[in-house]
Amino acid sequence: MSYNIGQINSGYVSLSAAGLAEGTNANTFKTANTLTYTSNGVFKAKSATDNLAFSSGQAALAASQACLFGVWVDSAGTVTTSQGPIVAAGDPCPVPGAPAAGVTLVGLIKVTTNASTTFTPGSTDLGAAGVTDAYYDCMVMPGSAQ
Repeated sequence: MSYNIGQINSGYVSLSAAGLAEGTNANTFKTANTLTYTSNGVFKAKSATDNLAFSSGQAALAASQACLFGVWVDSAGTVTTSQGPIVAAGDPCPVPGAPAAGVTLVGLIKVTTNASTTFTPGSTDLGAAGVTDAYYDCMVMPGSAQ
């Protein structure tokens, strides 16, 4: 059986690992590698980019909570994030939805707070004491919680 690109995530696929990691500046993340991806079936590339910001309007995590943030890129190379549901630390984190149509998933950032720390996207550093961050490069959205 064979599939064409239109059958795989409707033509929005990451074809290389972006190398998601904590950004150099406070409160940011980065892609350490050039990302090759498709946008509506058309090949695109996004150079490694440091100091990317979380999209506005995302909810803060209280102490002992966790969630996944989706990192997305559009056909113009603009990077945005979306937030999945916030759950208790230690529980599986449901995957987030796309922030808009026409974006390709780059990867996921999982943020977990300890019993005495909170996390506000864009205001709290990913390397702050009490914040645990994990990065997942993705081809398409995983089918279940992480």
